[in-house]
Amino acid sequence: MARKVRGFQRALDAPALFSVAYGEIASSLYFALGIVAASALGFTPFVLLGAGIFFLLVSLSYAEGTAAIPETGGAATFVRRAYNDVAGFLTGWALFLDYLIVIALSAIFLPHYLGTAVGVDALRESPWDIVLAVCAIAGIAGLRLVRRAQLHGAGLVVAGLDLATQLLLVVLGFALLFSPDALTQGTTLGESPTWDELAFALPLAMLAYTGLETVANLAEETREPGRTLPRSLFSALGLVVVLTALVAAVGISAFPVENGETALGEEWLKAPLAGIVDALQDPLPGWLGEPLRVYVGLTGALVLLAAATTSISGFTRLAHSLGEHGQLPRSFGRLNRRTLVSPQAILAAAGISIALVLVAGIAEDDVVFLASLYSFGVLLAFAAAQLAVIRLRYTEPDLPRPFRAPSIAPLLGARLAIGVWIVA
Repeated sequence: MARKVRGFQRALDAPALFSVAYGEIASSLYFALGIVAASALGFTPFVLLGAGIFFLLVSLSYAEGTAAIPETGGAATFVRRAYNDVAGFLTGWALFLDYLIVIALSAIFLPHYLGTAVGVDALRESPWDIVLAVCAIAGIAGLRLVRRAQLHGAGLVVAGLDLATQLLLVVLGFALLFSPDALTQGTTLGESPTWDELAFALPLAMLAYTGLETVANLAEETREPGRTLPRSLFSALGLVVVLTALVAAVGISAFPVENGETALGEEWLKAPLAGIVDALQDPLPGWLGEPLRVYVGLTGALVLLAAATTSISGFTRLAHSLGEHGQLPRSFGRLNRRTLVSPQAILAAAGISIALVLVAGIAEDDVVFLASLYSFGVLLAFAAAQLAVIRLRYTEPDLPRPFRAPSIAPLLGARLAIGVWIVA
């Protein structure tokens, strides 16, 4: 008799879940900062702070939904339960798009941090950055096809490095670079940036806090999801919001707006944190500046590699959920005995994200296009998740809710998500 393939195990405790949540959400700063700065200019810290507060609001509803329905699938599961299979299917496909874009962006930016660390400029230029990005995705997929990902130890290490790096940049940046005058230099609301640029920056800022869906997808693998998941999510996201705004303030201080542009969104678009380190080279002694450049470059590459890996895992978990409910071919819902993922899902995630990387490599405004496409999909998913939480309160009032968001949270969150989506 064939052995039954075991499903996901509830093995994630609070530290492991916090590390995954922090590492996944904070990793987006490595590619989002330059993209947002290119449009928001001197208002970048405030735009990112506003987006972070919005994400905190959205996370309240996500925490209620995942605590009440501790299954893989994230918003697609909430929406399917609250409405119907068609609505859940459409939400799932919007989330698929977002996972693929995060994989592609992480891979595209990775060579630029690595090139900065090892001093090889060719890695920061076409075509070698695209070649390395494709190899990174293919390597992750190949590894996931033969072995199961271990989120516990690796997640703690990556999150620790990420946190240490961002704290170090904040401390050094505020001590050596920060200037309130630099934040306002060349910045006039309505002119630099224009109202159109600022409106465009608002949805782009959604890219700075990716990972909420990945965390929600881990509900089925979390011990005591009703308590552990909300606490880990809120603590990780709160810390990310504060550090993101502070790093952005340092970045704009290092590269003030001149002639309607900031080097953070131009020269250092694809490695903004490496750009901050470059600005620190003059005030720092040589014995410290050079090791810092190598450290931040290697950490950035590692964090982005981990982000691509967890996004591929999130894609496969979502595919498993949709496959189990007949919204994808059943093969996507069947777990491999050794890796606990569907090989078809891994190959689909790798193939499509590699295609996005190749398209981005030959298109103008490549990363900006992908970022705007991400915001379009994630705002729809967020709005659907908020509305699903509201509906479930009426259709299933007796559903156990270990965590219950304040009533205003999903109501306000849905309105804001729809409003920003219209702006986008």
